[in-house]
Amino acid sequence: MVLKMIAPGQIISHYKILEKLGQGGMGVVYKAQDLKLDRFVALKFLPPHLSEDVDAKQRFIQEAKAASALDHNNIGTIYEVDETPDGQLFIVMAFYDGQTLKQQVARGKLQVEKAIDFAIQIARGLANAHEQGITHRDIKPANVMLTKDGVVKIVDFGLAKLANTVRLTKTGATVGTPAYMSPEQARCLEVDHRTDIWALGVVLYEMLSGQLPFSGEYELALLQAIVYEDPKPLQTYLPTVPSKLEEIVRRALAKAPDDRYQSAQAFLDDLREILEGRVLEIEPAGEKKAAVTNKPEHRAVNLSEAARQFFHGKDLSYTEKLRFLTRQTLDLEEAAKPAAGSAVAAGNPYLNRLIIQNPFDFFGRGSELARIYERIKAVRPQSISLVGVRRIGKSSLLKAIHHPQNRRKYLPNPEEYVFVFMDLQAKRNVEPAEFFQYVYQELQREYRGRLEVNVAPDYDGLKKIVQTFQEAGLKLIFLWDEFESVTRNQKFGPEFYAYFRALANNFNVAYLTSSADQLQSLCHAKEISDSPFFNIFTNLRLSVFKTDEAKLLIAEPSARAGRPLALYADFVLDIAGCFPFFIQMACSALFSLPKNEKADYRKAKEIFLEEARPHFQEYWEKFDESEKAVIAALAKGKKPPREHEFAKKDLAQVGFVQDGKLFSSLFAEFVREATGQTQPWWKVW
Repeated sequence: MVLKMIAPGQIISHYKILEKLGQGGMGVVYKAQDLKLDRFVALKFLPPHLSEDVDAKQRFIQEAKAASALDHNNIGTIYEVDETPDGQLFIVMAFYDGQTLKQQVARGKLQVEKAIDFAIQIARGLANAHEQGITHRDIKPANVMLTKDGVVKIVDFGLAKLANTVRLTKTGATVGTPAYMSPEQARCLEVDHRTDIWALGVVLYEMLSGQLPFSGEYELALLQAIVYEDPKPLQTYLPTVPSKLEEIVRRALAKAPDDRYQSAQAFLDDLREILEGRVLEIEPAGEKKAAVTNKPEHRAVNLSEAARQFFHGKDLSYTEKLRFLTRQTLDLEEAAKPAAGSAVAAGNPYLNRLIIQNPFDFFGRGSELARIYERIKAVRPQSISLVGVRRIGKSSLLKAIHHPQNRRKYLPNPEEYVFVFMDLQAKRNVEPAEFFQYVYQELQREYRGRLEVNVAPDYDGLKKIVQTFQEAGLKLIFLWDEFESVTRNQKFGPEFYAYFRALANNFNVAYLTSSADQLQSLCHAKEISDSPFFNIFTNLRLSVFKTDEAKLLIAEPSARAGRPLALYADFVLDIAGCFPFFIQMACSALFSLPKNEKADYRKAKEIFLEEARPHFQEYWEKFDESEKAVIAALAKGKKPPREHEFAKKDLAQVGFVQDGKLFSSLFAEFVREATGQTQPWWKVW
């Protein structure tokens, strides 16, 4: 097969070719216009000689699927994979207006701060990919895009593969670019995610020095240098390089994978420590930090009189008092147990379906809890954005993270952390000053009124509080539920986001947010969505429960209430799927039936559907046309059209599609009714 000449103006599928962007070993890339969505995209075509190879084609598809599973701000987005009428495969990717890191490095070595910042962003993207079992295997400056706002996008996961899939690379073939290959790649040995850490070490060395760490007159000589030689010290090219940074690069370039950083996150943490000592101070140069004294005008946080009884007249420093109060607050929380007058006492444990406040009533999400706490207990706590459809359990998960019982369970030194939970759903039109006041209010609530905040509700005031906690060796974790209430509020401009990014970069501060979609898609203006603030987040998309978690939610609360529903698990999962919200709704319907009688499934369905219908309707109205096409086809028991395959994948990722079917038989009935395909089941039963 010979690929026809692609020229500007040519239309392929619904993409209009605009210009050729570049060409590499794995394909040709063109800038194009998406005629359906009116946006610029990048189209990457497999070379013609590889398209004729069935194995190569399969490899291309496998790599595209692997890359499309990634969802991170520092990883280039893949929209779809398609094929021309003559069999030419291509990937449709997001187009980023900017330049490659290769173009930047070609102009000379970078400033230390900029090089570290770029390396941190690359490491952040790699950490996300590695967590999902995906290794890039070809990290190099040409595969790193720099947007005009300084955001790094790792592109061309064209050589990535899922770690648990069949190896598609032919035996003896090296995959990657020689200058950035790890020793194990150069020797054609098995590789894992640590090959990306090596490559990032090479890229960082090149950014700092303007030179590659290894060279050779021909490829074999270069590979031998990679395997056997040591690079020149960075001080050869950059005499002022910090010794810590030299050590970091040396460790990343260790010949043996076991001697390198064992994770991109560990690499990232060390880089951040370097950067934190070099960034600009938040306050103007020469201004002293607020002293913690008995003078109210200098006091960042004042202890109330009620708190002084704890110290028994001891002459403790202010930071010692603050740490003492933090421990006291944590210790005052009792183990989770059924609350007095709770739904359990009333007989129905499934009535509270919005925000689960008590860990005793919280089920599932064990892997998510562990993953989030791992981020929190990093050397520097990491920020996470929880993303998921309404009623998937984001708020309840944030509450579980906030609860002291879980902090004691997951954190080795929970007394070193201060958690501030803020429900922003009712704060949709607040002024910035009100937002800061709400921060102070919830901070005082965290200390049960034994902490008094006497600073202005503004940037300087919160900075003084953060400095005080930093000096006390405490880490501040802000939990912001429904954070899109802020990102959509036009009263919060770029200064707000720059400020909170600076807090996270300069202090032990991290943010856990929840939102219905990625935060950058929920901003009131493009200048907000482009803010580097969002680069500090790792997205964690919540899906439905695993089957065993769903069955536990059915069995455990009902057994506690003396009315076990475990025998009805199949019925509940049939009408509710693994959505925790709908499981509680279905179980509640069963609880409403007369006790000690055989369950009336039809009646339970009617009760369930009466409550579930508005939520089904809300989901249906928010689906786009492609998603509706998939759902309508599945509701009829048909296979969705091929052009909607990516929509089907997205729906499966959330949980609306499970095992090739809609998550709920009653949701399928609802869809058939909504699309005029059938009468409601209760009218024909």
